[in-house]
Amino acid sequence: MSIHDIPDEDLRRGDVACTILCQMDFATNPQNWWLGYGPLTAGGVAYQGTGDVIKIGALSVTFGMSAGMVRFETPAASPEMVARCHNQSTEVNNRRCQLFYQLFSTVERDGEHQGRLIGDPISMFQGVMRGMRSTSSADSRVIELEAYGRMSRQAKPPYGRWTDADQRARFPGDTGMAFIAGLKDKAITWVPGT
Repeated sequence: MSIHDIPDEDLRRGDVACTILCQMDFATNPQNWWLGYGPLTAGGVAYQGTGDVIKIGALSVTFGMSAGMVRFETPAASPEMVARCHNQSTEVNNRRCQLFYQLFSTVERDGEHQGRLIGDPISMFQGVMRGMRSTSSADSRVIELEAYGRMSRQAKPPYGRWTDADQRARFPGDTGMAFIAGLKDKAITWVPGT
């Protein structure tokens, strides 16, 4: 669904707000949550409200792209949450994360209640999670998680570089690129055929 599928009269009244929905596909326990309180069902998916427990860093959203990185932070993490955070690379790394806008009405109108959802969720970011870490001090505990969009690797080569190390990572035991480094400044004299 896109914003264009919602009738103009709903959008132009000035009584529409939005919230953010998040789907995190952890390996053993996928989570769906939204930045509000209590349960919410939108687009056939149930979300649990987190209130102000989870904060989302500044989003840079471009039309039709999921570039960049999104940082999630739990500033008042419990000791149990911090303990579960350690050694979670298989649970978190390279797992899907998706953010949505969800529009809702801020007033009661025509017998429909305040807070009613308008349309289905609108996807605004899709990427993969990486880099869950925690920091603890005497008076605070923070958990951070980063998700990278599909365009965040734009400057990196898709299959690695033409180096011996990258070739051996792709094909263990292959020594075909072992001599590349030695060819860097080597002058090659071509003998024309006779």
